Amino acid sequence: MTATYHRYPLRALAGDYVRAALGLVLMLLPLVSVPLNRWVAALFAALAALFAAFAARTALRQASPVEMTDEAIVAQGPFPRRLDWSRLDRVTLGYYATRRDGANGWMQLGLAAGGRWLKLDSRIDGFAAIAERAAWEAKHRQLALAPSTAASFTAIGLDMDAGTREA
Repeated sequence: MTATYHRYPLRALAGDYVRAALGLVLMLLPLVSVPLNRWVAALFAALAALFAAFAARTALRQASPVEMTDEAIVAQGPFPRRLDWSRLDRVTLGYYATRRDGANGWMQLGLAAGGRWLKLDSRIDGFAAIAERAAWEAKHRQLALAPSTAASFTAIGLDMDAGTREA
């Protein structure tokens, strides 16, 4: 297998950037335009810091492409992280719905090897290929999967008995 490269496209992260910017504006505007009680000002400042951290995390996600090879999966960028498939000891896959009926959600894949974690969400290009490789490795290494993780793999069409995509 040759290396494959995956990244979060701007269109997938645009909503996060908009939410972060809107939150920052809504929190900073009262801080700079209206005299506030110090406790209220502290609350607005804390919320502004939270939105700033969300914006930074989104930018970090965009600036960290992922390379997947036969030997490892590597998140590049400002804080690189390498997880060797041979050391993989935990795999999680969860679905997070944004509506009560379960629609409009996203999946998050968690991989752990030797105490190091890598988390990817389904907005990354090639998520299905990464999830399929993670499922194969989990099966090959006989890792215990939580029932919710096994159900999530099944929901995206991966047969956990074979560790491959269903026909």
